[in-house]
Amino acid sequence: MLGKILGGRYELIEKVGAGGMAIVYKARCHLLNRYVAVKVLRPELVEDENFVQRFKRESQAAASLSHHNIVNVYDVGQEDDIYYIVMEYICGKTLKQFVREKGKLESEEAIRIALQIGNALEHAHKNGIIHRDIKPQNILIGDDYTIKVADFGIARAVTSSTITLAGSNVVGSVHYFSPEQARGGYIDAKSDLYSLGIVLYEMVTGTLPFEGDTAVSIAIKHIQENVKPPEEVNPEIYKSLQAIIRKAIEKQPERRYQSAREMNKDLKRALEEPNGDFVKNNYDSDAPTQILKPIILENEQGGEGDPKPDSESNKSKRKPWIKAILIGISFILIMALAFFIGTRIYKNNFVSQEIEMPDIRNKSFDDAQRILEENNLYIKVEGETYNDEIKEGYIVSQHPEEGTKVKPEYTVRVVLSLGSETVTVPDLFKNTKREAEIILENLGLTIGQHEYKNSEYPSDTVIEQSIQPNTQVVKETEISLMISLGPEEKVATVGNYLGQKLDVAKQMIDGDKLKLGNIDQRYSDTSSKDTVIEQSLKPGEVVSEFRVIDLVVSLGAQPTYPKEISIDMSSITDRETVNIVVRKTQNGKTMEVYNRFHAVNDEELTIRLEGTGVAEYEIYLDGELSYKTNIDFTKKGDEAG
Repeated sequence: MLGKILGGRYELIEKVGAGGMAIVYKARCHLLNRYVAVKVLRPELVEDENFVQRFKRESQAAASLSHHNIVNVYDVGQEDDIYYIVMEYICGKTLKQFVREKGKLESEEAIRIALQIGNALEHAHKNGIIHRDIKPQNILIGDDYTIKVADFGIARAVTSSTITLAGSNVVGSVHYFSPEQARGGYIDAKSDLYSLGIVLYEMVTGTLPFEGDTAVSIAIKHIQENVKPPEEVNPEIYKSLQAIIRKAIEKQPERRYQSAREMNKDLKRALEEPNGDFVKNNYDSDAPTQILKPIILENEQGGEGDPKPDSESNKSKRKPWIKAILIGISFILIMALAFFIGTRIYKNNFVSQEIEMPDIRNKSFDDAQRILEENNLYIKVEGETYNDEIKEGYIVSQHPEEGTKVKPEYTVRVVLSLGSETVTVPDLFKNTKREAEIILENLGLTIGQHEYKNSEYPSDTVIEQSIQPNTQVVKETEISLMISLGPEEKVATVGNYLGQKLDVAKQMIDGDKLKLGNIDQRYSDTSSKDTVIEQSLKPGEVVSEFRVIDLVVSLGAQPTYPKEISIDMSSITDRETVNIVVRKTQNGKTMEVYNRFHAVNDEELTIRLEGTGVAEYEIYLDGELSYKTNIDFTKKGDEAG
């Protein structure tokens, strides 16, 4: 599924969780350019029309909720055989992870979290939606510590954390669901409040109130056993909070809080009165059944108003009546005895016997066979299946079910457990993170929290895994990966190589763990030949080891060649002498380099010039510009150019 785009806009980029009914992915919405969470119905449930209809109906119900403490549902869709729900993506952790990290929470912190959960439940209950699976794994804590309740109205299939009892569709997390959920009875808002009470208990004690070897044993404890008082586990719990928890987890729904608003009211008051005694218990007003002494009237005790005992004659008058009564009683007893005996004879000889089917689920095959033989019944194995909760060789299901009436010598069909389905852990070494996630997902394994560290291997590749390759593990086992960040970057400090001879600079660069790059050459009037005059990295700069540094090396002073310029004076006829001035402009500076008077009879005058580089010269005759010329002293030859 990773990399798939649903609805033409939601690209699945990372698997972030899985439940009995659905798998949750982190996705990018290309239309709005934001991250979302996409919950996809498990492929193996797509063929079950009941699950598909339930997923559609309840996802639409969840989408109708809008509250700041409830994970928002943005979209619901279907693409081929893929049914999905698009939800708000929460960057944070679950309440379960939060409690595990802290061990247990302070009373005030637990109350503030419970209040936000209660607000979400109050909104849902007003809209006619019962969550049915309140547990820390479904409570998300954002980076800003806002509480978000997830999975509203989404039923979960039976997994290691859910249970179905007595043929009823009892869905919920066995550690947190209410007694009426365990019995398969009527569920309402008070069932969610019971679960919230168990979550509160876990927050302040760091433990679950009921534990057991199987989901069934834990469910029975919810029905029959009392919870160990939270103050015995953590004496620092607020007195008022102790009372709130006790009321919320009452076995009988009528004794619990009747609404989320009522519970929230007490939670708010507990913040103000930590040791207050304000929680009111909802007990029945009817008086208990009592054994009373018989009430005897005064005239039945032989008081003064009683008639005197009859005389002997009176006694004799009553004797015939007594005899008649005794005869009647004897007749009735004889008739009752005859009816009883006749009924037994009829049932034993004319009515076929029926046997009530015993419960043989979660029993070994041998024990189940013995129980059935004692009831004159037979057993037949009609199949085997993997089951995470029931041991290998034990009964997963039976047909007919417990309590069904059957005739003697009936054959009971059973399905045996193969135990937990196992897979072989693959070798993920040197796979990319994305490749490893796809491999684990295809094998049915759960991806744990990634860790990262520097190594010699390329970035984003797997270098370690929490479970060794070729190990046999149960499906859904969590495997954590160690991802490489690439080689650890080491740093070096750039030295000062200016003024050093090139050979010395090379040695210094090697010693500083840098790499010499290009070497350019340039004339310099101030530095001798083969001396470093420029470097590409500044001295003292901190850079990665073996960073490339370029150098510029001096070629020494640039060579110069003197030049001569000729000045023609043959056109001057009106005076005997002329003042000749030569001005030089180079690098933005102008200076006078020649200023003399010459006789006009010298028809041509030659002036020798010396300099470096290229310069511009202006020749003036008696203050008037005669001409300009550029002279390049780096070129051989006498011509001025």
